[in-house]
Amino acid sequence: LSESGRAIGELPPIKEPARKAEAEASFRTFCESYFPHVFHLAWSDDHLKVIAKIEAAILHGGLFALAMPRGSGKSSLCEAACQWAMLTGRRRFVCLIGASERAARETLEALKTELETNDLLLEDFPEAVYPIRSLEGITQRSNGQLYTGERTHIDWTETQVVLPAIPGSRASAAVIRVAGITGRVRGMKFTRADGGTVRPDVVLVDDPQTDQSARSILQCEKREKILAVLIHVR
Repeated sequence: LSESGRAIGELPPIKEPARKAEAEASFRTFCESYFPHVFHLAWSDDHLKVIAKIEAAILHGGLFALAMPRGSGKSSLCEAACQWAMLTGRRRFVCLIGASERAARETLEALKTELETNDLLLEDFPEAVYPIRSLEGITQRSNGQLYTGERTHIDWTETQVVLPAIPGSRASAAVIRVAGITGRVRGMKFTRADGGTVRPDVVLVDDPQTDQSARSILQCEKREKILAVLIHVR
């Protein structure tokens, strides 16, 4: 009885396989298909350049810096990029860095909300999203959740999300972890349930400065040095 209460049963089928395939192949299509409530305005030419750079970095690697006006969607694109990288299996360990620990946690909270409430994601990525929905907002259930008799090993904390370990899922056990830029950003690693260890294979830095740090030459230099170390590590 205890085991049956922890089992999530069969995964629902993919509702729109063609939509999913197109979104997996294109970051822009992913944004438009699953986040119409976020990206509801027409793209500018600059947005399309940014989307192309993000897609190239996730698919092939590389480095780029981006500056856009406040309110132009940088953070929303970063959040969507994290989900595209994880749900499509392109990246196993996503690291998202904010100007502070609090800012980073707020970004992760927004991403978690999408995974918990976005019905479009549930329809086409049930292998990753359905087990999360089955928690019904009670994170304590994650420790005992079962699929086909095996634990899903979901991790759902303030600084880290580990997607469910589902056989055949491209997103199985994918990790996203957040940190403030002046916090512990070096030496990140994650030990999977099978004993394997993974390190970040893509890093996104969203708004690395605060208003206060931007007014200080020393703090600007400190953040530049941290970013230089991250680039070297990558």
